[in-house]
Amino acid sequence: MSTATSTDERQLAVKVLTPEGAVFEGKVRMVIAPSVEGEIGILPRHMPVVALLRPGETRLRITDGEDVILATTAGYMSVEFDTVVILVEQAEPYDQIDRARAEAALARAREELAAAGDDELAADRAQAAVHRAENRLKVIDRNA
Repeated sequence: MSTATSTDERQLAVKVLTPEGAVFEGKVRMVIAPSVEGEIGILPRHMPVVALLRPGETRLRITDGEDVILATTAGYMSVEFDTVVILVEQAEPYDQIDRARAEAALARAREELAAAGDDELAADRAQAAVHRAENRLKVIDRNA
């Protein structure tokens, strides 16, 4: 009897971490994340890599028919053999995003951006809020 494990049977140990704590910890078959260079797919036994992530949709494939889909902000992903750690400011499961709240947040952020005037710090904060709200809405729309 062979003790070798096929790639199909192997899984990745994944942690998605934010400053508030872990959003996801578990075993998955594949990770698809939005790197600044484009989407990156990670399978078991992937070569070590550190990737800079942009805001977008992070998909954790549990089985062929089951994915955990997260709206994630910018951050980093570290891959080491069968372990993936994703560090982002925010990560929200798409099925927990309230469309009305996301739309209201986008409207508020746009108002704050318009009111920021020459205040670069306020403009940067408002622009970041616009990007977060737009990303949440895009993730909802892609998976509705």
